[in-house]
Amino acid sequence: MLKNKKLLVLGGSYFQIPLIKTAKNLGIYVITCDYLPENPGHKYANEYYNVSTTDKSAVCDLAKKLKIDGIVTFSSDPAIPTVAYVAETLKLPGPSSAAVDVLSDKSLFRAQMEKIKLRTPRHFVIDGNSNLNTNFDFPDNFIIKPVDSCGSK
Repeated sequence: MLKNKKLLVLGGSYFQIPLIKTAKNLGIYVITCDYLPENPGHKYANEYYNVSTTDKSAVCDLAKKLKIDGIVTFSSDPAIPTVAYVAETLKLPGPSSAAVDVLSDKSLFRAQMEKIKLRTPRHFVIDGNSNLNTNFDFPDNFIIKPVDSCGSK
């Protein structure tokens, strides 16, 4: 049933290798893409394309051209919005862009938690153009972090 299906995997790093190998073992034709041709996962795929996993329109154009049956990423948070965009555009199974937005933006996630009455730390958002003034009632300890990046960025 999975034979002759084409799966576009966003990313070809070490972390995507188990996904790529498993899909190939199931008889799926695996295509990888990212902007790093030296990534080790590409050698396990059937095809590789040098397209950034965060370039939604370029990945969507590639997916249309290749007539893929599915799109996925593994261990690559920055590629998830692209997976959602392509899946929605091509009517493939996948997460919705709305869900991905909430789950990948800390301020939206915290707002959703408050909306559904789940506990969440006190928080506020400032943009890069705002001046942080001393009118805030800071707790003794606080953390400043970006809303759209993980700890490694």
